[in-house]
Amino acid sequence: MMQPKLDLLLVNSMAPRQRIASDAALENSLAILRTYLEDEDFRVEVIDEQRISATEAGVPKCLVKLLQLIVSMQMKTYRKSLKYIWLIFMLLGWPIQVLSMYYRAQYLSSKINDIIRTIQENDIHLLGIKVWYGDSFKWSKLLATKIRSSCPEVIIIAGGPQVKVYGEHIFHETDFDVAIMGPGEEILKKMIVLDRKVDNKTEFLYRFHEEISQSRLVQTGIYSNDETEPANQVQCSQQHIIPRYRPVDLQDKLLFHTLVDGVGCTWNKCNFCSHTRQVASYQQRSVQDIVKEFQVMREQGIAFFRFSSSETPVEYGKKIAQAILDQGITVNYSMFVRATKVTPAVYEAYCLLIQSGLRAVFMGGETGHDLINEKVMNKGIQKKDIVDTINCIKLAATEVGKSCRIGLSLIYPTPVIDGVTLQDVYAENMRLIKETLPDTVIVNPPGVFPKTSWMDNSSKFGFSMAPDFVYELMQYEYSIYKPVELWGKLGFSLQGHSLPELMKETGRLRTAIADMGIPTDISDEYLMMTEAIGYTTKSDLLKFKSDSLQDIMSGSNRYMREVIEKINSQGRNMAYRNTDGKPRNE
Repeated sequence: MMQPKLDLLLVNSMAPRQRIASDAALENSLAILRTYLEDEDFRVEVIDEQRISATEAGVPKCLVKLLQLIVSMQMKTYRKSLKYIWLIFMLLGWPIQVLSMYYRAQYLSSKINDIIRTIQENDIHLLGIKVWYGDSFKWSKLLATKIRSSCPEVIIIAGGPQVKVYGEHIFHETDFDVAIMGPGEEILKKMIVLDRKVDNKTEFLYRFHEEISQSRLVQTGIYSNDETEPANQVQCSQQHIIPRYRPVDLQDKLLFHTLVDGVGCTWNKCNFCSHTRQVASYQQRSVQDIVKEFQVMREQGIAFFRFSSSETPVEYGKKIAQAILDQGITVNYSMFVRATKVTPAVYEAYCLLIQSGLRAVFMGGETGHDLINEKVMNKGIQKKDIVDTINCIKLAATEVGKSCRIGLSLIYPTPVIDGVTLQDVYAENMRLIKETLPDTVIVNPPGVFPKTSWMDNSSKFGFSMAPDFVYELMQYEYSIYKPVELWGKLGFSLQGHSLPELMKETGRLRTAIADMGIPTDISDEYLMMTEAIGYTTKSDLLKFKSDSLQDIMSGSNRYMREVIEKINSQGRNMAYRNTDGKPRNE
């Protein structure tokens, strides 16, 4: 039997518009899969079109410039509460947006045709798609449908964030044959080996269910409950792959690498969090491997990193920090942290972390109301813990004379309980922010996801959802920046409040925070990277937020291209010097 030219094609899904400023970051997970499989002597290629220039691809330049102008006027009038003038600019911009989206749709369709040609020319039998949410999910579904029609023998495999959140729902009205929840290296290896043994798709699927997984949804690593299949968990608990980026992987990209420091969360009990699908607590990676990955990435001019785990425990972070300092390497990194009871050991750990290059943290506070955090969130922390931890980080930064910016995340509005009103929660949130003064506050409306306590006990928490809510949510184009008037129906309410009402309440808190001079909704990695290029004040961050938002809303990359060029240049300078500031002799 003739073997295909490629064993596996991996595709990163595409969206009509940029959603967040980090869309053009290096695609680490697909590079990890390719690296592992290449080391096993398989032939793998990656198609990743999420690049800096991708936002404008396919749209005439004159249209992009016109949208930039109209969106600029929309933002100015909206901020000044000139509602009628804002409405005029919205009406003027609407046909331009529609025309722009038409050109983008044509471009995205052409990319699907390119993928089909690649599959046919290389006789590819296995296609893996990294699936995201919203319009990106719609594109993935369309890609799968067209592949099924043009290349019916291809096995279509879904993976990525959307599978980890929605699990078996990924198969609803889609043409995916298999979905992998968790690390995919070992499963993909088995699938390639099996593909080489069979003659057709029917035989492949029969033997797949007999020999690899009885379910179309394959749960691996800490997502797996099946202890009889330990091989599925190898990648998570014993082996971590350092990805090899090719030159093409670095082109037109933000040189910022997501580093797997570990997997899971030490708490893993929050009522709202989809990470509770994970059946094991935090599993750390060896410090030696992490330092090696830092060094490998620096050889390619990469010095900005974000730790990927839901939480990096402080004591473990301290070990990583000590190793960075011992090796004399220069990096900047951000990480997710959990509020804790502050002790001298915690303070010492943060001093060491910041000294080693920790420049930003993301902390999920959820709310400043202790009773809501206990009864509704099951967060396992109190307001005092949040305040003390943030103050600890600030004092540690002052002690070592280096910056560490803080992003605090809140969920608002929230379900309320007897004796507590929504205004009570709002007031406590404002008190928390005034006491801590974080560098940015991320405000999200309440989201209900499968296999969370909020969904499993929805009536208890006051959530009401239409029968098709989950399927609509999977492809709902969520953007916190949309005015309330533009949010579509979702068949969702909380304690009698409709989605537009909930979004309006979210906006009320966000506006109040912005009125304090605190920028909202800037991710921790950009807190880290903008600091490195000299955006050191809150006014710098506010300008970054405004200008990057204008890019997102207009489908432009004018501003972000300039910022990313500065970030990449600074990252390369950092990568090629030691902690003493001198160039490395390599």
